[in-house]
Amino acid sequence: MSGLNFKNMHIQIYKEDKGINFGKWNDAISKFLYKTSTKEILSKIKIPKLVADYGGANGNLKEFIPHSISIDIDESKEPDISEDILRHEGYYELVVIRYVLHYLNDYEVIKLMRKINAKNILIIQFTNQDLKVKYHNSKNEFKYFRTKEQLEALLPEKIKHIFSKKYKCSKKFYKNRLQINNSIEHLEELQAYII
Repeated sequence: MSGLNFKNMHIQIYKEDKGINFGKWNDAISKFLYKTSTKEILSKIKIPKLVADYGGANGNLKEFIPHSISIDIDESKEPDISEDILRHEGYYELVVIRYVLHYLNDYEVIKLMRKINAKNILIIQFTNQDLKVKYHNSKNEFKYFRTKEQLEALLPEKIKHIFSKKYKCSKKFYKNRLQINNSIEHLEELQAYII
């Protein structure tokens, strides 16, 4: 991997993602992603005292882990620490990376996994088998959506898969999330891994 210039890589902030209400949409899929599944996944692990929420936006994880420290580059979300997670230094007993990896290209994911200084890492990320439909529905933004196999290829070898659940992304979800009126409903699968 020598020859790659990670210094110039940075996370793009999209206007659709800004603000303290991010992740607080009222549709069933948003509730599943940001509430129900998070509670179920967290029940499968021990929560230590020193927890960082990388890409933690407006601190949504604090509903489940009140002492977590949100770290996000987007100041409009009012994180505890406003910093690029690719440059953040610090030791944590647990780093939670929830719905963040699709903002990073493959090289950035690899860099992040190598850079994190933590006893454990919890990754919660949706995957898509129909990438054409996912990209069709992602107007106004450019992200790095992946299949389960593509995601797992980027993660460290010593991962434990602790959660998987399929769900249907509705038109209402895309209307709330991205203000898209011509979205196509499709299946996604939520994955959780502990490292």
